[in-house]
Amino acid sequence: MMRAIRTILLLAGKDLRIEARSRQTLALVIVLGLLIVVVLGLGLAAGQKTSPTAATAILWVAYLFGGVLCFEKTMGVERQDAALGALLLAPVDRGLIYVAKLVTNLVLMLGLAAVVTPAAVVLFDFDLSANPAGFFTVTLMGMVGFAAIGTLFSAVVSSTRLQGGLLAMVVFPLCLPLVVSSTQIMIRLFGEARPLTAHDVGLLGAFDAVYLVSSWLTFEKILEP
Repeated sequence: MMRAIRTILLLAGKDLRIEARSRQTLALVIVLGLLIVVVLGLGLAAGQKTSPTAATAILWVAYLFGGVLCFEKTMGVERQDAALGALLLAPVDRGLIYVAKLVTNLVLMLGLAAVVTPAAVVLFDFDLSANPAGFFTVTLMGMVGFAAIGTLFSAVVSSTRLQGGLLAMVVFPLCLPLVVSSTQIMIRLFGEARPLTAHDVGLLGAFDAVYLVSSWLTFEKILEP
C-alpha cells in the first residue's frame, strides 16, 4: 500500500512540477474560467443580486470547461516525445497512473476554483457565508466525479486530432447527472437555507464511487501509447 502511495505521489509530483515550470495549463484554465464568469455575469447584469440557481450554474459552467482543458493538457504532456510509451514500459501498474493523473487534475481544478469562485462571489453578489463548509463539500465531491470521468476519456481522446471538442462532447453528457445533483443541492443550501444532509453527501458519494471504480477498471484496457 505504501509503495502504491509513493508511486502515485511520484507521478503526480512529476506532472505538477512540469506545470510549475511551464505555468501554461493553470494559467489558461484560470483565464478561461474568469472569461466565462465575466461574460455570463455581464449578460445577467453584473452588480445586481443573482439567484443561487444562476450563480451555481455559472460556476459549474466555468468548472466544466476549465476541467476539460485540464484533462486535455495533463494527458497531452505524456503524448509528447513518446513519454507515454516510456511510462507504460516502467514497472508501474496502469491503475496507479490513472490515480496519479486524477490527483493532478483535481489539484489544477481546485486551483481554478480558488480563483474563479471569489470572482463569482463578487460579480454575482453570491453570499457563501451561509454555508461555506457545505459549498466546499459539494464542490469537491462534484469535482472528484467529474475528474474521474475526464481523466479516463482524456487518455483516449488525446491520441486523436479532435481532442478538446471531442473530449467535451463525451465527458459532459456522462457527468450531467452529477452536475445536476450538485447544482440542486447548492440551490437548497443557499436558495432555501437548508443544511447539507447525509442523503446529499451519500448521493454525491455514490456518483463518485461509480465513476471512480468504473474509470479505474477501464483505464488499463484503453490506455495505449
